[in-house]
Amino acid sequence: MSLRKVLALWIFIISISVAIYGFWNIYSISEVEYWTMVASLFLISSACYASGIHHHIISKGQKGLPMLVYGTLLLSVAAFSMYLPTPIDLRPWDIYVRIPNRFFFSLFMLLSGLFGAYLSFRPYYDYKKEGAQVGAYYIFHLTLLFTLLPLFLVIFNIITRGIGGITWEFLTKDIVRMGEEGGVFPAILGTLAMVSLTAVIVLPLGVGTAIYLSEYAKKGLAVRVIRTAVNILQGTPSIVHGLFGYAFFVLFLFDGRKCLLAGSLTLAILTLPIVTRSAEEALNAVPSELRDASLALGATKWETIKNVVLPPSLPGILTGTVLGLGRAAGETAPIMFTAVYFSGAGTPSSLFRPIQALPYHLLSLYRLIGYRDVEQQAWATALLLLLIVLGINFTAIIVREKYRQRF
Repeated sequence: MSLRKVLALWIFIISISVAIYGFWNIYSISEVEYWTMVASLFLISSACYASGIHHHIISKGQKGLPMLVYGTLLLSVAAFSMYLPTPIDLRPWDIYVRIPNRFFFSLFMLLSGLFGAYLSFRPYYDYKKEGAQVGAYYIFHLTLLFTLLPLFLVIFNIITRGIGGITWEFLTKDIVRMGEEGGVFPAILGTLAMVSLTAVIVLPLGVGTAIYLSEYAKKGLAVRVIRTAVNILQGTPSIVHGLFGYAFFVLFLFDGRKCLLAGSLTLAILTLPIVTRSAEEALNAVPSELRDASLALGATKWETIKNVVLPPSLPGILTGTVLGLGRAAGETAPIMFTAVYFSGAGTPSSLFRPIQALPYHLLSLYRLIGYRDVEQQAWATALLLLLIVLGINFTAIIVREKYRQRF
């Protein structure tokens, strides 16, 4: 291996190591000393200087200049960051935040490491087009990583903090002493019952609306109004759905009583736009030639929809429905006004009785942290809720793949 490639690999390894170290310090809220950052930036800059000088001597060109400039920039950042105030106070600009300068030290390490790794591809491929292409792949992979990273961090945190509270008593008992003891068994059953009833309500309504918009409705003002209404409904905050459910279902229909049916109806309204849009997209994905062929053979409009259009669109319809139910399972605001109590509701026994549910149980435990010893119970409840939502999403994936293979 040539010295040019060795230096490029050295830049990449050092840069990635510094970036990972900086990210870990940000994630763990660790304090990074100034000289730690200076040493890290000096390692990257020295490797960049070596690569730039080597290319300048061997190739007698200017392609190594970016390495020299980047190395100089890193040293300048290391020098000027010494004068950052401790902490950085943004209150003079009406922003009530005080940021310790050690956070910026970790941020400098993360950003300089990522960009240094990007630059290392250029000398490795002798500053040819392949280097730019691999660098572009590197950027795209970084964007994918930063997109998925929050999900993995949330899952990792909840699992590590909540797994210790998952016991047999926690899974099979009712709440005792305001959550300090006992478990969440009625809340688990209440959550599953509410999600199931929501599915029964929203599936025919959402799919029926999608079939009308896709197969029967003619393009015009009415269709535009319906689609606009669906979009507005989808963008309405969940707390507004909860207030509507309280005003209409609880006060008007059920004489001021919270109950399972009122909560499910509210969640159905919340979920309806998701199911409608996903079902409509799935129906529109079926080629129009199949419809024309079925009608040409003498089938009626409904027979064409039932036997030709719906079967291949079922994976998309079911996926959208299950994903919408996954959102409904984790909602708190719509059900806190319409269906749930923190304790005393017991296991679900009637559509017209209140229930306990995991999202509201978690919210109530959070309010009690600092007054009662319920933090472990809160993390365990969060883990259970996460497992239910992930289970619903994995169910959507399994159903989609199963129907894709069939059709």
